[in-house]
Amino acid sequence: MLNFGRTRRLVRQLDRHEIDLVLESGRPDGAFGRALRRAGYRGRIVSFEPFGGDRAGVRRAAARDTAWQVLPYALGDRDSAWVRRLDGMWEEVVAPGERVLLHVGHRPELPEAVAGAGEFGDDLTLVRSETGDDLTLARFGLGDGGRTLVPAGRAGA
Repeated sequence: MLNFGRTRRLVRQLDRHEIDLVLESGRPDGAFGRALRRAGYRGRIVSFEPFGGDRAGVRRAAARDTAWQVLPYALGDRDSAWVRRLDGMWEEVVAPGERVLLHVGHRPELPEAVAGAGEFGDDLTLVRSETGDDLTLARFGLGDGGRTLVPAGRAGA
């Protein structure tokens, strides 16, 4: 279960940074998006979940929410049957002027997802992983692009 207090703090950070769109990968149960909604986030959510049965939870949650879309692949640094680079679909997913949080549920996948943003990497306003910390930015060379990593805390959002 995601911590409501931490999620509420995250939503306040999203408001402060004027985030319009959350791109999230790695929570096939839909828990992250549902937690954002319960904590008051009203912007768009696009979930990337590749596996049929595993993504049933996120599909059910999004079905009741017109501002929440689910796409049938994961984010990565290369295109394959189940993985897509964000830069190859950026213009289909992100509207001009939207401010974006990239949330990756599994920290080891964060560098691949960010690398897959390619030329649009600088357009990511915030980057976050479930177990994120500021060291993640420095390790993957994200600290100089103006982005801020939103720490997730030990137990997730």
